[in-house]
Amino acid sequence: IRQVNQALEELNQMTMENAQFSEVNAKSSSQLSQQAEELSAVVHQFRLWEEEEEEREETEHSLSALTDPEELEAGETAPAN
Repeated sequence: IRQVNQALEELNQMTMENAQFSEVNAKSSSQLSQQAEELSAVVHQFRLWEEEEEEREETEHSLSALTDPEELEAGETAPAN
């Protein structure tokens, strides 16, 4: 009977430790999930900035092609029809 009681006490102690570990793991998992969401939002913001920069560069390139000073000078000196 003593051995059975001792075994039950050990099982009870292990069960309590497992419950504590589970609680710590649940909190860690929740924190990790929150950090992943925050990181995802930051990465998304960088992607938006990158897309805006690419669009700005494309627009500047298009505008510079349209307003090439040599083309404007040639157009101004060319006789009008």
